[in-house]
Order: sequence, then C-alpha cells, then structure tokens
Amino acid sequence: MSDSLLIELLTEELPPKRLKLLSDTFAQTIYSGLLEAQLITAESTFVPYATPRRLAVTVTQVKSQQPQQRIEKKGPNVKQAHLSDGSPSPALQGFMRSSSITQDQLVILKDNKGQDIYGYTFEQNGKTLTELLPDILQKTFSQLPVAKIMRWGDSSFSFVRPVHGLVVLHGTEVIKINLLGLQSGNTTLGHRFLSSKRITLNHPDDYANQLKVEGCVIAQFNDRKQIIHDSLKQHANGLEVVGDDNLLNEVTSLVEWPQVLKGQFDEDFLNVPSECLILSMQQHQKYFPLKNNEGQLQPQFLLVSNLNTTDAHLIVDGNERVLRARLSDAQFFYQTDLKTPLIQRLDNLKQVIYVKSLGSVYERVYRIKELSRIIAQKTNADSVACEQAAELCKADLTSEMVGEFPELQGIMGKYYALNDGCSQNVAEAIEDHYHPRFANDTLPRSPEGMIVAIAEKLESLVGLFACGQIPTGDKDPYGLRRASLGVIRLCIEGGLSIALDELIEDCASTFTAYQINDEIKTKLIQFIVERLKGYLKDQHVSFEEIESILPFAVSRLDLLPNRLLAIREFSQRAESKKLVAANKRIKNILKKNNIHENENGNFDRLTESAEIILINCLKTVSTDVAKAMEKNDFNMALTHLIPLTEPINHFFDEIMIMSEDLIVRSQRLSLLHTIYQLMQQVADIGSLDA
Repeated sequence: MSDSLLIELLTEELPPKRLKLLSDTFAQTIYSGLLEAQLITAESTFVPYATPRRLAVTVTQVKSQQPQQRIEKKGPNVKQAHLSDGSPSPALQGFMRSSSITQDQLVILKDNKGQDIYGYTFEQNGKTLTELLPDILQKTFSQLPVAKIMRWGDSSFSFVRPVHGLVVLHGTEVIKINLLGLQSGNTTLGHRFLSSKRITLNHPDDYANQLKVEGCVIAQFNDRKQIIHDSLKQHANGLEVVGDDNLLNEVTSLVEWPQVLKGQFDEDFLNVPSECLILSMQQHQKYFPLKNNEGQLQPQFLLVSNLNTTDAHLIVDGNERVLRARLSDAQFFYQTDLKTPLIQRLDNLKQVIYVKSLGSVYERVYRIKELSRIIAQKTNADSVACEQAAELCKADLTSEMVGEFPELQGIMGKYYALNDGCSQNVAEAIEDHYHPRFANDTLPRSPEGMIVAIAEKLESLVGLFACGQIPTGDKDPYGLRRASLGVIRLCIEGGLSIALDELIEDCASTFTAYQINDEIKTKLIQFIVERLKGYLKDQHVSFEEIESILPFAVSRLDLLPNRLLAIREFSQRAESKKLVAANKRIKNILKKNNIHENENGNFDRLTESAEIILINCLKTVSTDVAKAMEKNDFNMALTHLIPLTEPINHFFDEIMIMSEDLIVRSQRLSLLHTIYQLMQQVADIGSLDA
C-alpha cells in the first residue's frame, strides 16, 4: 500500500535567519532517505513546511513496506576456498555454517577487484516504514545545518530547539515511533494566540489546509512570503519598500498568520542620515522603511504582525513607541558625534588594536595614507585628496554611531567629513574605500576612492601575510580572499595602470617597522593569482584563455581584458593554428636544451638560405610588434606575428638545429629563443592549442 506521508516536529521558536535552510534540508534529507530505502519512487514528490514553531514535510506515494530484497552474502576467494584434495577449506566451511547453507547452494560472485568469490544469494522480505523511519529521521537530524544544538529539561535528547510534538502520519494511519522522547501521533497545535485547541490531522494531503482553517497558520514558507510581499506592495501605496530578500525571509520566519500594518515616526528624525534610520528599523525592529520616487526616506514604515485583527491601532501604537526610542538613540549618537571632528578622533585609533603584531589601527591608517600617496602620484590622481581621505578613512570607527551599528563604518565617515568641511570627493572616497565589500558590489565612484580602496586592501594582504595569517581551508577570519578579489576588480574594472608586483612592492615599503621579504611577496602574488583564476572563470573565460594570460598576472591587470579580446580574435583566424603549432614546436625544443642568452642578437654563423629568410623576417616583425606593444594594441601585435609562420616551418624543414658545430647550434637555439620570447609578449599562445 502506498499513500502520502506527513512528518512534523512541533518545536519552540526556531532561528529565523536559518529557518528556510533548515526546512529545505529537513525535507530533502527525509525524501532522499525514503528514496534510498526504496519506500518511494522517482515519481514521488515532497513539499516542505516551515513556521516559527514547526518543521514538516509531506511526501507522496510512500510505501508501507520495502519490496522484496535480494541479499548477497560474500564468502572467500574461489582459488583459496579448497584444500589440495578438493574439499572445502576452513574459511569456506565457516562461511557455509554462518549462512546455514550447503555446498550446492553456493554461487560464484565478483568481489570489488573483479575476482571470483563464493557467495550466497537469497530473497528477504523488505522492512516496513515503521522499522525504517527512526533511522531516516535520526540521520536527518544529524545533517541539519546548525552550529549548535540544544538540550531541554533533564533529558539527554538534543535538537535545534526543544521539541514538544511529533506527527508521523501515513495516509490516515499513525506510524508509531518514539523519537526525542516523544511518541508520534496525529495531533498538532495551531497559532499560539489565534488557536486554542489541538488539531487532529486527517490526512497528509489536508495538512496545509487544516492548519490554515483550524489553526490560523500558513504552513508553507513560500506561501507566507508571497502573502507578505504582496501586502507590503499594497500598503506602500506607490512608495518604494526598502528591504532585501534576507529581511523578507527573516520576517516570514517570525510569523504564522501575517498582517501588514503601516506606522509613522516624527519628521524631525529625518535630519539623521537615512542609512542610520533604515538600519535601525530593519535590524532592530524588522520593519520595512519607505522611500519616495526620488529615493528620499519617508516618515513611515511597514511592519508585519503575527496577529490578524480588525482594530490594529494598539499594535501600531506600540511599535511606533518602540521605534521612537530607537530613533531617538540614533539621533543622540549622531548629534554627539558631530561635536568631534574626524581629525580629532585619530588619536583614539591608537587604542584600537588591528592585529597585535601589526600594531594599532592608527599605525595602519598611516600605511594606507602613504601607499595612497604613492599610487596617486604614479597615476596622476589628486594626491592631496587621496591622502586626506586615507587619513580619515578609519576615524569613524570610534564614533558612537558606528559603535552601535558597525555596518555604517565608512558611511558615517562620509557624513562627518562633510560636516567638517571636507570636499564631496574626499567624503565619498572615505565611504567608498570599503568597496567592493562582496561579490558584485559596486566600485568606488572616483579615482581617489579607487586608490584609497586598493591601498586599504593591499595593506591588509601584505601585513597579514607578513605575520603568518594566511588563509587555510575554509578559515579566513580577516577576509583576505575577499580583499584579494577586491584588488583584482579595482585593478581590472577600475583601470588602475600599475603592475600588481609593483603595487605589492610599494605596499611593502610602507611597513617601515617590519621586514617583508621576497618569499612573502611571492606567496601573496600566488594567492591573488588563484583568486584571479576564479574571477576570470566567473567572467566566462575559458581554461585555455586563462592559462594563456596567467604569465601576465603580475604585470598590469587592467590590460588583461584587452589581451583576452585580442587572443579570442586571433584564435578565430585560420592562420593562428599554424603559428600556435610552430610556437609549441619551438617550446618543446627549448625545453630540452640549455639556452645561452644571445644579448647582441649575433647570428653571424647562420648563413643558410632558410636561416637568413627567418632572421630578416624576425627583424621586421620585431619592429612591428614593438610599435604595437607601445600602444598596447595587442590585436595588432598578434597579427604582426603571422608572417613568421612560413619562415619558421621552412627553417624546420631545411635546417638541422642540433649541428655538430656548437657555435652554430647555440646560435640556432638562440634564434628560436628570440622568436619564442617575441611570440609571448601578448599571451602564451601555446596554451591555446587545446
């Protein structure tokens, strides 16, 4: 018999930020366990349910018992299973006794290595759903994505939160199992306040509807989320609802019977930066602020109540009072902070330890400032603005507002800098120097912001690598992988025209109290290059293309997109394959021989016709490639290489490179080495031969 199965755990309030993930994992793992146990087929479907106080899943077409199981018992190797007289060995006799079989019941099977072994096969009745479910559920509990589990009362049981009810219903039949100290049944609870009596569940297929009608509970997470989303839009009356999907998921996890209400706050609070008000509303109260079409914050907000009532003014009034207190705190912090200019906060940074072996944040700021000055001078940016922004970029860390809301660091620095009379450019650079903070985040708005941002990230990378804080495995407490990706994006997308190795060298020079040796610099470059591979892969760059430009990763990263574009166009030309093949042949020859540098380009002993033709062609091509490279015209540089193809192939056809005359041999190898180096100026074109 097959029917739908319902499993529900009734708990105390589950972690709202993890509820959706908990629900999906709970449902998927149970479904997978049933499938592995052959209790369902691929046609079976499942639906997860999640509310603040329950995790549940329904699965269709669940069998009450496994099908007949064909069991194989494996015995000894056939070659070792008999004595010299042909009688069974002790090992084979023991296997037959343990299996309660005679010799004529033995069959020959294969072991993991494909060798013949004796065995025994038989049919066995499948286990029942009742027998298999406890193990499936225990496995599910152990795989839930939570860092810590809880115990409750004086029991030894543990789960994400204390569990007070267990429903296991197969069709209309209760599957009797005992888990977490609870006996399974078919009754559950509805809404904590809108439902007062236990609900007897009729059938798994009726679960969601019964909870809705009898218990005032919207059991399915996505259904509640959609109701909230639509209601927020309706109550906004054309205003923009401020809140991302994370906030919507969290609010959905906090209610079972949602009702959206609108509240207001005093317009006087709008004198505080909107970021402060928005964060206070979202983070502390889980409200949705509202903006007008011009992006200006309005003195209104939306809240999601867990009570559906015809007279909601008491709920709104209570929430408005709580918000007033929160916003008053934010206003007080802001007004207090304005009394102390950012420049006067720098001394306070001496008491803030960055990393013990690297000193205080104050020391860090002046390394960032010095590096910003160096980069600004090399890129013809406003070095005064860069130095001023770098000097003040961490000053807001000691402000009251950032102490309350660390997420506002940089943002508050901008407002305080403007209040102190700094230019808009400097203020924005202070805010933007944290960017990009995550994947797909925006870059700084100005060249000065770009420079301070890359200086800040490089200072972290060089300093922390120098004191041994190199990320290993999943551990990256200082976010160095994120910082290195930020450096890559700032160089490439921001167009910073300085080589990576030069940037690292300049940064190392700012650590006057520390010795940054070449080994540390090399490790850091390798670390950044590994992030570069991932970055390029995300940009849909092929493996062959990535390999071809990696030799240039330590030079100017901003030129990599142009190199990639050039090699893509080059690869599509019919002539490219012949040149790539010639390049590969030269590379293989050079690998097998030691090349002595021919600094003067002296090929006076090469007098054969094929040699002279190749040398003359090389001179012309070298001049043309050099002119193209001066303009960073990589496409033209590759195009200029094509005339070398035929002379190279003619050279290989006519010339014995490994001449017995050592001078001739050396000059021929040197000629090939010169050609190879010329062909590598845009990309390692040999990597394109896939």
